[in-house]
Amino acid sequence: MRIGYIQKPEGSFCAVAVRPDETLLDVLGLVDARIAGTGLRTFGDIIRDSHIYENWAEMRHPYYGVQPFHLAQVWPEMAPIVNEAVEEFDRGRTNVEREAFLFPADTPLLCPFPRPKRVLAIGRNYGEHAKELGNAVPEEPIVFLKASTCVIGPNEPIRIPEWVGRVDYEAELLVVLGEGGRHIPESEAMNHVVAYSVFNDVTARERQRAAQEKKQPWFLAKSMDTSGPLGPWLVTKDDLPDPQNLRISLTVNGETKQNDTTGSMIYSIPFLIAYLSKQFALHAGDVIATGTPSGVGPIRPGDVVEATIEGIGTLRNPVIAD
Repeated sequence: MRIGYIQKPEGSFCAVAVRPDETLLDVLGLVDARIAGTGLRTFGDIIRDSHIYENWAEMRHPYYGVQPFHLAQVWPEMAPIVNEAVEEFDRGRTNVEREAFLFPADTPLLCPFPRPKRVLAIGRNYGEHAKELGNAVPEEPIVFLKASTCVIGPNEPIRIPEWVGRVDYEAELLVVLGEGGRHIPESEAMNHVVAYSVFNDVTARERQRAAQEKKQPWFLAKSMDTSGPLGPWLVTKDDLPDPQNLRISLTVNGETKQNDTTGSMIYSIPFLIAYLSKQFALHAGDVIATGTPSGVGPIRPGDVVEATIEGIGTLRNPVIAD
């Protein structure tokens, strides 16, 4: 299932399922309205009891409330109820008002995961990308952090400060963890994945190179505000059974700059999860940016960047001066 995040006309926020015709359905509201008074557990009950939130008050937050991530986490339990409710909705056998739960395909999408716990990123995970920057193919994964505050959603602008120098795009497959753990076996790693999305690891390249020369971390070069576009939605893992065989591409102003498949990764998703969990505990809500293919290059104010991954969608962001 593709899950997006929107603001309703009256101002509230909600996670929505993206239907085949690209219209958006408030499945949480639909299900809760359908089972009201029946004694069945609502989405809210299930999410609250799953301990996804550290406290109930956080769930009630108007923006950081029930997000696509939380819907994806409880999807295995709720899918049969959702499917039945949607079937009744489509056949007109429900008493709820259609316009209260169905939104047009052109409804602006917000970031589907605006507050990940940690953004764990992998460097040089495509051999040709390592070579194009004059680096050797790494003998083990290169891991760095991006500040979670850098995350923005589809159609939000990437802001480039005038003092920062060259800034590059990097299209990546993002893995969203729904369950944490330590010392996770590679054979069990995919059980910890809940969803996928598109990520653009925007990088202050000159600052990164300066940090490398001084043998300093890349954190500042990778964590500028707006340097983590994410979206346009989350796709639950049942809809992407083979994430290591997806076409990944990126265009700038309509011109193709990157074009490869996730099969070109040096270190696979299960390997990365197992590797990371040996170094430190992983947590639900962590995301892993799995590296970018070759073809990286600069972006400038006035550009429009579109990163696309097969089976997920296209993440579009304009670039402006800051």
